[in-house]
Amino acid sequence: MAASFATSRRLNEIKESLQRAGLRAIHDVGPYIMGGERVTRSEWLDIAAPLVAVIGVSMALIALGFASQKHWSRHFVIAMFSLIIVYASILGALNLIHHTVMWRAIINASVFGAASVWYFYFKPNVAAYFRELRDRHNL
Repeated sequence: MAASFATSRRLNEIKESLQRAGLRAIHDVGPYIMGGERVTRSEWLDIAAPLVAVIGVSMALIALGFASQKHWSRHFVIAMFSLIIVYASILGALNLIHHTVMWRAIINASVFGAASVWYFYFKPNVAAYFRELRDRHNL
């Protein structure tokens, strides 16, 4: 019961954070920052907002997967970081963002993605937990 309350509370916190971020953009409350650099509102809406929306949906799916003990939830964590790397690489290659912003996004996503890979796939107790969930699902 306590775990589901904590999960519900965390989901509400995530929802509120996403709403605050969306409200900031809609109501022109600044500053707007991408990769640690200030950008204009229109730059943020054109470049970062689509990624923020997709990441928000991904986080909701990840939280749902963790809360309902689904074996696929760890894959969504890795996919989320991979998406950030691909998105930043494409925008950087098309010169739609500054290369410093691109590299910062790639490096941050790579570091946190690598830590997530270690945690979800190589940390013995966590990997065993997800194997058990997968095996239970396959029965």
